[in-house]
Amino acid sequence: MSKKPANPQDNDPEFWDLAEKFIDLANSSVETCDLGKVGAAMLYAAARFNTFGVAATSLDRKEFIADADDTMDYLSKQFRHMLGDNLRDFKDNYKVYIKHDDEQPE
Repeated sequence: MSKKPANPQDNDPEFWDLAEKFIDLANSSVETCDLGKVGAAMLYAAARFNTFGVAATSLDRKEFIADADDTMDYLSKQFRHMLGDNLRDFKDNYKVYIKHDDEQPE
């Protein structure tokens, strides 16, 4: 892969600011769109933008095509890692992040 995207473990404030902006947009979109549709659109947008980023930083089409499998592996692993981190976070903090009106305290 020509250039790898920023790694969130870098503690880069710009990374976290951008992530929060995307999350805020998604959260506000849920007011008028189905939650599943918003999530699917975000996944599509991430896939499309990352593909553009790899293509834009490739020397040429030949390099882009040659790097396609490595790119798929790298980005899939990154997503799986980020998804795992967030699933564990929500598991540990579910009642903080998700509040149900009918939920009784333990």
